Amino acid sequence: MSKFNLTSDSTSTPAIMRLDSIHTKRDGLINLLHDCVESDASVGFIAPLDVNEAEQYWQNVEADMVSGSRVLLMALEGEEVAGSVQLSFCQKKNGLHRAEVEKLIVHTAYRQRGIGRMLMNELERLAKQYQRRLLVLDTRTGDPASALYRKCGFIEAGQIPQFALNSGGEFAGTTFFYKLI
Repeated sequence: MSKFNLTSDSTSTPAIMRLDSIHTKRDGLINLLHDCVESDASVGFIAPLDVNEAEQYWQNVEADMVSGSRVLLMALEGEEVAGSVQLSFCQKKNGLHRAEVEKLIVHTAYRQRGIGRMLMNELERLAKQYQRRLLVLDTRTGDPASALYRKCGFIEAGQIPQFALNSGGEFAGTTFFYKLI
């Protein structure tokens, strides 16, 4: 597990860590995902989130980490998991220059402290280290995360209506972003 201390506007500085295994932080990651899904984050799950489903999700992420197709970054406040983000490497021969930003999530108790920005900054640094020049992502149209992505230099590429169900069972659009780094 690699650890980076980055500057934050809060009195305590979250530690941004690249996880080699989810084992030691499994419960914290499950809690983080549960909190975000229950607070209507659009991250591929519908509330209420079953603990077994969340655990299986993180096991799948770890399998991708082991295969080298994904990197998981986590923000820690003390011993608490405050947020995470993933960098998923395109495995196609014609796409080895790009990666997808996935599941930027920050626990509701730790929002508005710059943690999302810190995670994105470290993710971009890692993408460059892995010689990825193009980052892509999508988020539910109208979500507050869009403003963060724009502040991080991402450019809106377009929208697709009725892309996914929200937690209320209604269709919501998604907005695609990209950034050349």
